[in-house]
Amino acid sequence: MTSKSYPEQPALHTTAQHRAAMLTYPANLREALRQAQADPTKTLLGVAQGIPSVFVTKVLASTKPDFIWLDVEHAMFDRLTLFDAIQAAQHHSEGKSMVLVRVPKHDETALTTALDAGAAGIIIPHCESAQEVKDKIRESFYPPLGERSFSPWTFTPGISDASLYPNDAFNIQTSNRHVCIIPQVESVKGIENIEEIAAVEGVAGLMFGPGDFSIDAGLELKLGGEPHPTFISAMEKFVAAGKKYGKPLVGAAQVPQMIPMMIQQGYGVIAVVFDYWGLANMVHNGLKEAKAILDNAADSESKTEDQAAANGVNGKA
Repeated sequence: MTSKSYPEQPALHTTAQHRAAMLTYPANLREALRQAQADPTKTLLGVAQGIPSVFVTKVLASTKPDFIWLDVEHAMFDRLTLFDAIQAAQHHSEGKSMVLVRVPKHDETALTTALDAGAAGIIIPHCESAQEVKDKIRESFYPPLGERSFSPWTFTPGISDASLYPNDAFNIQTSNRHVCIIPQVESVKGIENIEEIAAVEGVAGLMFGPGDFSIDAGLELKLGGEPHPTFISAMEKFVAAGKKYGKPLVGAAQVPQMIPMMIQQGYGVIAVVFDYWGLANMVHNGLKEAKAILDNAADSESKTEDQAAANGVNGKA
């Protein structure tokens, strides 16, 4: 037993290298990406969340993944759930899990909510030009980098405004230094313009959208199998642009065996678990296993009865 307080027992503290001074502000994703590029063993591995539930976020965050990716473009996150999920991710991981949010391309409310809540990464889908990316950068950063509006509801002056940086009472520098903008290219036009998009100052990483690209290019939408030459060409251009302009790639591994290949291509951020798919597969596999056990048990019982009947006939004989 000990009478020491929690701060006096550093062995109990979770080391969160990239966290901000407070867990309501964005973690330093920019530094994490730099380290991942320099050292593949520091590649960020995380989980994609599509179930719009703060409770689910807490469960995922308790495992302390490097990041949690919230998909607001396609999942049913309302504004309050998004805000609370971002902060729950940071608090329940004790600062170890950075938060990336994919916001709908033209949804200023979702973008503002994600930034005010403390998201470290903003993924902008369906980017097709450098100008579109520049516009989003301007909306996402405070002056002098952009035109982001300051919220009076994300801090309490003198109480909850600590910063890692000097003369930064309202964490303006924290946001401008930590937040990363990640354009997602997922069309034929986007791939045609991938180099000019990658060259934009302020772009922290690049993401490819295989599903939407395949549809836009008139290709069969599928998981696995031999990819179409058009798809291969698009991926080669995407990977080459990332390497040419020093931008880490962001994406998902359908199976863990894909990770070494993805790291070689330049991926620094890889989602290795999807909550929807993981839950569905867990239930499906559990039911399948249970059904197999039930069938085996029934088959064994039938064989036992048949053997007993046969023994009875032999006994009478």
